[in-house]
Amino acid sequence: MPLWLGYAACVLVLALGLAWSVCAQFDYGYRFWYQTLHIEQHIDRYAPQNRYHRPDLERLSPRQHQALFHRIRVAVHNGGEGLEQIDYRNRYGRPLPLLRDAEVRHLRDVANLIDVGRWLMLAAAVLALTCAWLLRRRVLPGWGARLAATALPLAALALWLLVAGPTAVFYQFHIWLFPADHEWFFYWQDSLMSTLMKAPVLFGGIAAMIGAGAALLAPLLYFGVLAMARRLDR
Repeated sequence: MPLWLGYAACVLVLALGLAWSVCAQFDYGYRFWYQTLHIEQHIDRYAPQNRYHRPDLERLSPRQHQALFHRIRVAVHNGGEGLEQIDYRNRYGRPLPLLRDAEVRHLRDVANLIDVGRWLMLAAAVLALTCAWLLRRRVLPGWGARLAATALPLAALALWLLVAGPTAVFYQFHIWLFPADHEWFFYWQDSLMSTLMKAPVLFGGIAAMIGAGAALLAPLLYFGVLAMARRLDR
């Protein structure tokens, strides 16, 4: 049972990582969420209230907003390189930096977390293959035991979300994952980045998309890797 649990955990991590990687290639569906979450209207409302004298973000077209998000996504997936160079032009054609120093620092923390995630994916892939090889001739636990082992952590997470609320869970993960002395919470009136992303609302949609992708990939990986190990053993 412990070996199977380790295999199942590695498959889940790998499925989440692969779903995240695929979503990243499509800018996490930002174009879809831009329309679905009415981000243009959100920008129209909050960008003019920016307290750091960065005007006219609301004057850009949806395509330009999406291009700015794309530049942020590329930078954080490239170790944070180029974040300071992300800018937009105001009504007079003058380039203005999109991000403040605190936002650049936070996005670099995100970039570091992504790098850790890549190593975690690699480790999960190696461990999943190892566990599958060791399990290839063993009798696996019954479906009841497997479903219970899978359902218990998911039920615990669902209960936490239900009791504390998605926003509180989102903030708690930030407290755990990012340095205590680095700012990660930005009011819409203080951050064009946060306004552009309608944070944290957008992140809920992205999390749901990655979760759905992982739910589709996990069974394919689970049975596929086991089948490959057994085939190689013939």
